[in-house]
Amino acid sequence: MRGLRMLFVMALFVIFFTISLAEQTGNFVLSIVPPHKEGFFVEFTSIGYSFGNSEISTQPLFDLIGAFNIKYRYYPTDSTVFNSDTFLWDPFFINKAYLGETVDPNYQVYVLLNMSHIHNNTVLGPIIIRPYIQSLSVTVFNQSEYVSVLVGRGFVSGGILLSNDIELFGMLEGGMLLNVWQSQTPPDDWQSILEEARRQSQYLTARVGGIWYYDRYSGIEIGYRLTLHGQNSPLRLVQGYSFTDWLYNYFNAIFYANPDQRISIPFITTDYYLSFSTKF
Repeated sequence: MRGLRMLFVMALFVIFFTISLAEQTGNFVLSIVPPHKEGFFVEFTSIGYSFGNSEISTQPLFDLIGAFNIKYRYYPTDSTVFNSDTFLWDPFFINKAYLGETVDPNYQVYVLLNMSHIHNNTVLGPIIIRPYIQSLSVTVFNQSEYVSVLVGRGFVSGGILLSNDIELFGMLEGGMLLNVWQSQTPPDDWQSILEEARRQSQYLTARVGGIWYYDRYSGIEIGYRLTLHGQNSPLRLVQGYSFTDWLYNYFNAIFYANPDQRISIPFITTDYYLSFSTKF
């Protein structure tokens, strides 16, 4: 637990320190989605309004399934971004809106999800530092009760720039359960239960590899991942940030539930991987 705390403290320190020192990265591709021009904007899945260094947007397609959402982004510098995504999901929305069904108020529940992160890129000579800190909160509630879970995760990446579009990198990623709140009166040993859950949730992984950015917006990443701590942590099944990571986690979850169903797909379910780079 101390090691994970040190990882988060180090990432926060690097973020705020490098914001104050942030050098221009020249033509090197940032791992940050650039801000839109001031005014209304429309993308493939979202619409919003940009105020210059901040913007608000929503993804209407999610509204169709009852996942009403809003995103806020703020760019304190060209190489730093704060992002917050909030979803309010009604699990019975499709039944009510499209099938004309009614739901007993006693069974109606809602899910409130928030994912917020701060991410920075700073180039110091031939070295690029990319810290990332994320908070993830999930609240399930109805008319009278609720339970809320808060998870913290993040990474610190350090890379060597071989050119403006090629980077060799090493990365540490970690996460853990931070807290749980509930409306019901907790048992007397609640703190002991919570501390044990925090301990069991901790994970720490490492990656090494290379990235080739073939244009200003996209790149290919090849690397190797290994778990340093938390082989049995449930959060290990949500590690990573790219689509390839999600597939890796999905098949790992299947294997976790059914140890006899081991699926091996090169570069997808293996510890060595190939993926498109993730921009935040």
